Formats: sequence, structure tokens, C-alpha cells
Amino acid sequence: GLTSLNSYKERMLSDQKAIYYITGENEANLKASPLLEAYKKRGIEVMIMDDEIDEIVISVIDRYKDTELKAVNRSDAAEGLKSEEDKKEEKTIAPLVKRISKVLKDEVKEVRASTALIDSPSCILADEKDPSFQMKQIFKAMGQKEIPETKPILEVNPNHEIIKKMGDIKDEELFGDISRLLYEQALLVEGIEVKNPAQLVGRLNRIINLAL
Repeated sequence: GLTSLNSYKERMLSDQKAIYYITGENEANLKASPLLEAYKKRGIEVMIMDDEIDEIVISVIDRYKDTELKAVNRSDAAEGLKSEEDKKEEKTIAPLVKRISKVLKDEVKEVRASTALIDSPSCILADEKDPSFQMKQIFKAMGQKEIPETKPILEVNPNHEIIKKMGDIKDEELFGDISRLLYEQALLVEGIEVKNPAQLVGRLNRIINLAL
């Protein structure tokens, strides 16, 4: 249902330091976003903002009554959730992250271990300094021709079985296919178009063929 920043603030957990929100076009998709997993697990409410005007208005508001506002699809949103265990996992997964980064060097700004994911293998975030994915879509809908070219950040879940098994893959073509699928499925979940659907289908077919 509808809520307000003031009502949200009253419901905040005692140790919660920010008001968290997510913006997009479809309420059902936003509620199912992998970006919400860690917040749900910790009992932290995330405001769902699915009206186009929300993205425009919220982007110019930094704080509400001295409480910082954070978009969960921004690169620094989950930093406050990071535990010592998360920091250890980052070091353990570093060689794999480097390997995935090499495959996706032309598509993403960075690959890193995720603090926000619980059940999903991957997600994408916008760098804190870049326009959000939703804002870029608004620019496009308004007919703006010179939309800033930015690359997303890909986060992978160190605890997901897919990520754990990837480290043992010796076949570089297979590793590349899976790395790109992790990126492409993260785009699709957030409602962002994949540049080359035919290549995505080809990768899926190769992996299905191996599984049969």
C-alpha cells in the first residue's frame, strides 16, 4: 500500500541508519528483485517506487529529517550491511571475480562479491556517480539523444552453488558462457534489455545441451 517517508521513518529498526528504496516501472518486478534479498533477511523495509515521477523526485533528495536516503540499486547501498564474514568471502572469491571480470571487461565497470544477495547468483547495480538505469530510460523516453554511456557493476553471490562451482570450470568457452549469462539474467530481472538476444539464446542452448 501507499506510505510516506515520515511513516517509513517511524517503522525503521532501532539500528537502521538509512531509508532504503528501489525505483522502477513495475511493482511486481521490483518486489521480486534480487536486490531486496539481504534487506528482507534483516527485516529492513525497502520502499517500492514504481511511478516514473518517483525516480525524478527522489534523485534530488539526499536526506529526510537527517536520515540518509539510499537506493538499493546503487553501488554503495549495502555497504552498511557488510559483516566480517562478507569481507573474508570477498578475499576467498577474488580469483574467480578476476576471471569473470576478464570475460565481461567490455560490458561492466566492475565485478565484485555481493553483500546483498541471498538466493540469487548475481545482480547489477549502478555506480554511485552514474545516472540510474531508470533515469536513463526516462531520458530515452523523453527523446534525449545524448544519453550518457555508462556500464553497470555486476555482483556475484559467493554462497550460491553456481558461483561455487564456477571456480572448477576448466573449459574457457563454458566459463565465458556462464559468466555472460550471469550478467544477462541480472539485466533481464531488472527490466533492462539485453543487447543481443540471439547470442543469449545460443549460450543457453549450449549449456542445456551439456546438461542433457
